[in-house]
Amino acid sequence: MPRVSEKRHYSSQVRTDAARRTRELIRDAGAALFVEKGYVGATAKDIASAAGVAPRTVFTAYPGGKLEIFEAALAHALDADLDTSDSGVRTNASDPDDVRRLVSQIVEQGIGLLERAGMLMMVAVESSGADADMRRLALETSDQSSVNAMSIAEGLAEHGLIRRDISVEKAAGVLTALVSPQLHQQLRRTSGWGIDDYRSWLEFNIRANLMY
Repeated sequence: MPRVSEKRHYSSQVRTDAARRTRELIRDAGAALFVEKGYVGATAKDIASAAGVAPRTVFTAYPGGKLEIFEAALAHALDADLDTSDSGVRTNASDPDDVRRLVSQIVEQGIGLLERAGMLMMVAVESSGADADMRRLALETSDQSSVNAMSIAEGLAEHGLIRRDISVEKAAGVLTALVSPQLHQQLRRTSGWGIDDYRSWLEFNIRANLMY
């Protein structure tokens, strides 16, 4: 016969798992509504309805309300961030195939992030004029994008893959602009480009603007 402590542990784990699933359900419902209605337009009541829970459950799961839900959704979308730690380490600058593979890797990482998080990043940008918290988040994500771009640019420069007439700072600026949520939204969402066309365009422009 199971001991009472084992039953309590099992019951506690069930409650923990249920609470986690409820948080994820609310988070995902909120993310969809923020994209559909904007941050200002989506309310906690809307999120509760979309998640199929009572409004009070939303605030039990997320005491910080709508802002905490948005931050959780954005953090989840950004979870698998860009990894530039070994960019270019095994790349031969004189080998066009090596360079092409490196650019493809950079673009694939950027596209992965933007496909997951680009729309939420744009929600923060588009709501920044009406909400101070969205303005803060928009600036934070923009700053992080610049840091990522500088890391990539420094790696490219270290291995002689950037033209001599282009500084590392300028290269980072070009990368930030090309792999940005604004451009991603314009081409993928507004203009309706397919993912392959978007990928090819990015790869071509990175090589054309930065490399030999």
